[in-house]
Parts: sequence; structure tokens; C-alpha cells
Amino acid sequence: MSWLNDLYLTYEACKGEAGIVKANQPLLLPMAHLTQNAQLEVVLDGEGNFSRAYRVPKEEAVTVIPVTEDSGSRSGKAVFPHPLADKLEYIAGDYGKFVKVSEEKFEKYIAQLEKWALSPYSLPQINSVYQYLRKGRIMQDLMEAEFFAFENGKVIAEKQQGVEAENWFVRFAVEIPGRAESRLYCDTEVFESYIKFYLAQQEKQELCYASGETVPCSEKHPAKIRHTGDKAKLISSNDASGILTYKGRFSESSQVASVSYEVSQKAHSALRWLIAKQACLRVGEQVFVVWSVEKPDIKNPFEELFGEEEDKEVSTNEAYAALVRKTIWGTERELKEDDSIIVMGVEAATTGRLSIPFYQKYSALQFIQNVTKWKAEVCWLNKSAKEKNAVWWSPSLIDIVKLVAGDKNDKLNKSMRERLLPCVVEGRRLPYDVVLSAVRQAVNPMHYDNDWEWNKAVITACALLRKWQIERENREEGYSMELNEESKDRSYIFGQLLATAEMLERSTLRGGGKEIRNTAAEKYFVRFQRYPVETWNTIRNQLQPYILKLNAEGKRFYVEQLDKIAAKLDFAEKSKLEPTFLQGYSCQMMAYWGYFKKNDADKEESAE
Repeated sequence: MSWLNDLYLTYEACKGEAGIVKANQPLLLPMAHLTQNAQLEVVLDGEGNFSRAYRVPKEEAVTVIPVTEDSGSRSGKAVFPHPLADKLEYIAGDYGKFVKVSEEKFEKYIAQLEKWALSPYSLPQINSVYQYLRKGRIMQDLMEAEFFAFENGKVIAEKQQGVEAENWFVRFAVEIPGRAESRLYCDTEVFESYIKFYLAQQEKQELCYASGETVPCSEKHPAKIRHTGDKAKLISSNDASGILTYKGRFSESSQVASVSYEVSQKAHSALRWLIAKQACLRVGEQVFVVWSVEKPDIKNPFEELFGEEEDKEVSTNEAYAALVRKTIWGTERELKEDDSIIVMGVEAATTGRLSIPFYQKYSALQFIQNVTKWKAEVCWLNKSAKEKNAVWWSPSLIDIVKLVAGDKNDKLNKSMRERLLPCVVEGRRLPYDVVLSAVRQAVNPMHYDNDWEWNKAVITACALLRKWQIERENREEGYSMELNEESKDRSYIFGQLLATAEMLERSTLRGGGKEIRNTAAEKYFVRFQRYPVETWNTIRNQLQPYILKLNAEGKRFYVEQLDKIAAKLDFAEKSKLEPTFLQGYSCQMMAYWGYFKKNDADKEESAE
């Protein structure tokens, strides 16, 4: 029950935000409340008289409504009215005069509303709604206001938000002189009134397994955890007639475990809010969220980090680590020893059941340290968005999973995420088969639709290889992301050679104003790793026409580069290349990119 208690504590820490609607921000629901899309709003005066009504546009439809345990999970033909806002068939006492329907819905609704309106916890605006609806004339008022017509036993009206008039959900506003807020679905005083009223109705008390107290407990727990259409529940039990009921071990669900209504409502509301606000991994039926009870707003630690402060030239492990810590935790509150961070994953085991495949609580200091170490080591140089310099870049967990496992096999993706997650948050070693799989995908440029996607794959594979090298060699500085011109690694040098061939051909194509097509280096990339010497001879022969097209300066530059790199190699050795050739290729390409960018900038300054 630790997850319930942690979510409950999170709600308590943020309860000041409960029920407060903010533009483009997820809503933390008050206890005993849910959201529903409303199609119609009825405005009353303080005396409970009909004033006006209007259709609710789709962008304003989401409405906070009070619910009971039964109404919050009602389905099918069960008659469980909501306490205040509901469908016309529940709130309209004259509904049966227009549409043939059982009167049971209105009778139960108005009896329930009467208890609230006449209770010590009531408010004038709740009493106004009760006084109006007990007259049983809302359908007549709406028809007179020309919201619909009635012909041959059927309500005639245009659909609102794609919903037939007979199924319109109605919310209320009460205009009382001196009150600033007339909308009951935005009034926190109304929320508190209902919560106190509803809790006062709870009589049966049991031991809550989450809090350890004897309090009113809940048998029906909330759904709509991952999104508004989610029917799966984290806590549920079979009904008494189910063929899987208890299997002879228990006769009632409370004998297994019981959770208080308050803890359940607040914990589920907190989880729903956190997922909507800051879900860090959302793939298919699986959702992961990271938060801290002390500081719920945490930046997604699994997304890519692309040198957000490029102008500060983050170029050391210390500077990059500081950037990671600041990005995830922020600067408004310093980390403390007793701070904690929670990682929770949920997924639908069946349509109605939600499971928790991952739940861990970490020291915030250790968590940030592990994530910082991951991002500082699974890192490679990439071109900045401003196209001015190369910056440190750490790929997201989604990018890594997509590269290694593809995006067509959900089970394989799920398995890969579950393998990599402990590497990020717990500091476990990166499996080498993951690295090899990433390299195999990255050495096939013809598999990608454009150069941008392929470049991202190459950089991601290089970052993973760098992480594995750091762990294997057990040294903190790791494998250099800068071009190592002193390297004696045969594979690395062959990668430099291939990058030079590609840049040579690309420079010629650009200079001739032709459309950039696949170069010889790209076409033979896969074969080059397996048969580097033979393939290089083929590529070198194809480069000759492009060398002849270069100007004198370009010809001298590239020929000298090719000769200098080739002089380091023993072409008598025929063995295939190791994965480090990809790093040599990437580093050399980045060095050329920086070289040409600097030259272009120098020319612009000279022209000025």
C-alpha cells in the first residue's frame, strides 16, 4: 500500500490547487469529484428561477462535478444519479412529458439533492438549484427558450458536441448578488460543501490498510486514471456472481484489503493529475510518471537533453551534470537529504484492470545522481538547433528504445523499456547486446527516410557505445566525443576515412547545385563495416570524378585528408571493423561541420 500512501501525501501537499481551473493545465480534482463534458449550462437567479441557458462549446465542455461512489462508476442500466450536474433524464422532472422514460431517475436524483440542500453543509446556490428543479419544468423552460422542439414524442434539436439533445449533460450557474463566482463547477466553496456532506453520510467503518486507521472505507474505486476514457481500475474486486470470485478463500472483498474513501479518492486524483501533467513515458497501454512528494513538478528525466544553455558552452562533464540537475529539479528549491523521488508505471492488464509493473521510491539525491550519470555518459555531440556549434546531447529513452527495438513490436518495446529503466534510475550497467543492436541499426543509412533521422540514429548509437566503454574501462572521463586524431584504433580510423569520402562527394554535389542524393559512402556503409579494405577501394575509385570537379583549394584539402588518414592504416589486414568505426565516422563528420562553419563565419566577418 506504499504507493497509495505516497500519492495521498502528494495530494495533501498540493491540495491548495484542488479544483482550481487554470488555462491549458490539468486539473487536480477535489475529493469525491470527477470531470464530465457538459453540453448545456442553465443559469438561475438566487431565488431558484430560470434566467437563461446556453450551449457549451467543445473547448469549454470539461466540467467538475460531485459524484458518489456509485455514480462515479455507473454503467449500463444502473440508476445512480450524480448529486448536482447530470443528464436531462435525471434532472428534469418533466422529462417524461416529452420522452417516454422511467421516473425512477428523477426521483432518486431529487431525493439525493434534497438531502444536500437541506443539510447543515448546504449553500444558498445549492438550495437555489434544488428549489428550481423540484418544480419539474426545466424541459418546458428550455423549449420556450427555443433550445429544442417536441414533435411526435421526440425531442427535435441540433446535436451539441455531437451529442443528441436527449443525452445532453447539464451544469448550473447561480447568480446571487455579491457573489463573484456564479459557476458552481468552478466554485471551491461548493466543492468543500459537498465533500463535507458526503463524508458525513458514511457510516460503515473498517481498518484502512493504507493509513492504519478505522475510518469509512470504499468498495468502489475511481477509474479514468490514464485518460478520460480509461475504464481500467487499480483497485477492484469481482462481484458476488462472478465465476472468479474469491475461489473459496474469502466471502467479501473487505477480507482481502480495505482502503478508506478519503485515501482512495485523494490518491487516485493525485495520480490522474500527475499523469496528465507530467507523464514521462506514454507508449500504448503503458504510462510512467516521476514525481516527488516534496516537489511534485519534476522535469521528465527520460527525455532528450539538447544543451538548453548553448550560449554557455556546456563542454565538460561537470557543466553538463549541473545542467542535468538544474533541468530535472530546478533551482527554486535545493535538494535535501530526506527528499525522495518516486517512479511509477501503470498499464492495463485487461480492459477493466490496471496493473503497476514498476514502482520504486528513491532518495532524490541518489536519483538525480544516477540520472545525471546516465545523461552525462550516454551522450554525444550533435549540431545545435541554432546551427552555430556542436553541443552535448543525450537521447531520450524513447529514442533509444525505438532505435534498438523498432516501433512495430509492442512487446519488444515494453521489454526493452523495462530493461533500460533500471540503468537510468538505479545506475545498473548497460547490456552490451543493446549497444550492438543500436550500432547494427545505425550503420544502415538506406533504411532511413532522410539524413536527419539517420544522423540521429548514428549519434544515439555512439552515445550508447560511449556509455558501455566508460563502464568497461572503469574511468570517469569516458570516451572522448571530440575527434581523436591520435587514435590508433583501426576501426576508428576507417570511420574517419569513410566520413572524409562522404564529405568530399557532398561538397561537390552542393557546389554543382544538384539535389543531394545518397553518396557512395552511404550506399556502401553496411558492406564497409564487414569488408573495409575491399569496399574502400570501390569507394575510392568512385571518388575520382568528384575530386576533379573540386576547386584547387577543395581538391588540396580533401586529397591531403585522405592521404593523411590512409597512411595510418595497414590495408593488408582484412578483418571486419569494430563498432568504434561509427564513432570515428561521427567525430570526423562533426569536425568537418565545425571547420566549414568556422570558415563561413570568418568569410562573413571579412566581407563586413
